[in-house]
Amino acid sequence: MSVTRVVESRIIEAPIETVWTLVRPVNLSFWKAVKDVELVGGAGEVGSTRKITFNDGAIQLVKIVELSDLAHFVTFDFIEAQPPVDFMSAIHTITLRRVTANNTTFVEWSAEFSSDAQLAVIEDSRYKRLEGLEDLAKAVVDARV
Repeated sequence: MSVTRVVESRIIEAPIETVWTLVRPVNLSFWKAVKDVELVGGAGEVGSTRKITFNDGAIQLVKIVELSDLAHFVTFDFIEAQPPVDFMSAIHTITLRRVTANNTTFVEWSAEFSSDAQLAVIEDSRYKRLEGLEDLAKAVVDARV
């Protein structure tokens, strides 16, 4: 099965450790599109799940499939959705990299969709990644105030 990959990125004006505290819980609470997050199973480890309710009423169950405190990345899968989505799968990864020149953080948010995902879904995902990264940058500023 082929996949379609969406990748968006940005520099966040904060050290990697500060940004990681917001990304690592995989609750996406920094994102304005998220209304509520409920821990369903496990804590912050591989295999744990969260029920994320979005402002538009969509509810998605997220499972952490990879997590590295050393490499600063987390990979998660939306394993259930209400209303149902019209594609087989989507795997998301948020990766942080230290920018050594000025102690900022390069953040990359990617999503790999199964080949049955329609172009509208892919483009919507691109917009949502950009919005989420902008909200993450704002949340970092708010956390430092």
